[in-house]
Amino acid sequence: MKSKAFLDIKSIVNESISNVNLEGSRLLVAVSGGQDSLALLHVLYSLKKQLSINLVVAHLNHNLRGRESELDSEFVSKLSNELRIPCVLGTADVQSIKDNKKLSLEEAAREARYTFLANTLVEKGADAVVMGHTSTDQSETILFNALRGSGLKGISGMSEMSSQLTDGIRVPIFRPFLQITRNQTLQYCLNNDLQPRHDSSNDLESFTRNRIRKQLIPALKEYNVNIEDSLIRLASNAAEANDFIHSCANKILSQYVNFYEEKIVINNDVIELHRALRSSLIMQALENLNYGLKNIRQIHVREIINLMKGSTGKVINLPNGIEAHSFNNTTILSFKQNKSAISIGGEHIIKIPGITNIPGWRINSSFEQTLVSDFANKDQTIVNVDKRLASNPVWVRGWQNGDRMQPLGMLGTKKVQDIFVDHKVPKIRRKSLPVICSDRGIIWIAGCGISDWAKVTNMGDSALKLAAIEISSK
Repeated sequence: MKSKAFLDIKSIVNESISNVNLEGSRLLVAVSGGQDSLALLHVLYSLKKQLSINLVVAHLNHNLRGRESELDSEFVSKLSNELRIPCVLGTADVQSIKDNKKLSLEEAAREARYTFLANTLVEKGADAVVMGHTSTDQSETILFNALRGSGLKGISGMSEMSSQLTDGIRVPIFRPFLQITRNQTLQYCLNNDLQPRHDSSNDLESFTRNRIRKQLIPALKEYNVNIEDSLIRLASNAAEANDFIHSCANKILSQYVNFYEEKIVINNDVIELHRALRSSLIMQALENLNYGLKNIRQIHVREIINLMKGSTGKVINLPNGIEAHSFNNTTILSFKQNKSAISIGGEHIIKIPGITNIPGWRINSSFEQTLVSDFANKDQTIVNVDKRLASNPVWVRGWQNGDRMQPLGMLGTKKVQDIFVDHKVPKIRRKSLPVICSDRGIIWIAGCGISDWAKVTNMGDSALKLAAIEISSK
């Protein structure tokens, strides 16, 4: 008889996978060997057939604990073999990364880990990385960000489904354990005869996160015994507020921000808006220019606002090679060397199945079982289409003026330019998006959905799975 703990956690993860539309996906499971990741792998394995998911295990040896780290790798490898799950083992010289990039050991380890996961995601054609972060980790993250002076986004903590740009690769990250405590994962391991590895570095109080866990949270419990629950509610409230401000800013974005091929122009009247609203507008402009907000912080937003208030002609330098200068009641964001979105240019035949590299992108194609006709991840960067399309040449190119396609669910065609508007694709980004075509027309535009005529029609049959992975221009 299965334990109640097993059933509860399994049910939570099952519902979480359904919520983020990952049934039938290939999932890259980050497994350290500790109790959280061990419980996560065990639950996912138990749901494998039910949800038609394929699993790949990823484990990184950070080379920080000598023989102990080697034993962790051996443990994960042996477990994967017993479960007959493919396993990718990686190593990293975290100490060298720390020294060369002048990072803390925690930051260097995190950078190494996400770089490894991003590369493995591409190598294995996985749809998402699954991580065992718990609600306990969430409360620690909220405190960590609060101590750094983070805004609403930082205090919102981690999301069940998010994405991170790592070395130019957009990595979907799935965290199904955010409703589960660390004590519950330990109990799960005990109930299912799992023997997790212990990471001795978690005992070192030289790491900020460890001090938060071992010193700060126990101290806060003297004031509120349910402090972790309170922090989770705080994060939820902050996330709601942040989403509301972001949506309000998005509605008026076009009134204050103009997008061009190599620059973004912001009307300086934005400074008359509420501080939260203008901050969100500027952050959205920076995100569109930079394809993400890596290294961009609130301090950079304040620098831009101060620039708007100052004399015209002044220039400030921002992270990632971005510069901002004020001119004639506007602030112009651009790259120092007129860096623009990569143009795909020409037509590139897609290898099916296989990997096709084009400027700025990697297109993965494979045949996989499908449970639904219109499967697509949240960002429309992974889709299922009719496998019969592969019987004729399929190619990828950039957007061309006059392009039309038949959006899913529509009878007629629509200008692709209007589809870009519907999906709020900035002008600076449009020519860099992959457009997948056949003799019949446009099959799929990455980020904007498939054509209705290309959808899967035979349920339970295999489908042609296409994934577009953005690659750094560096």
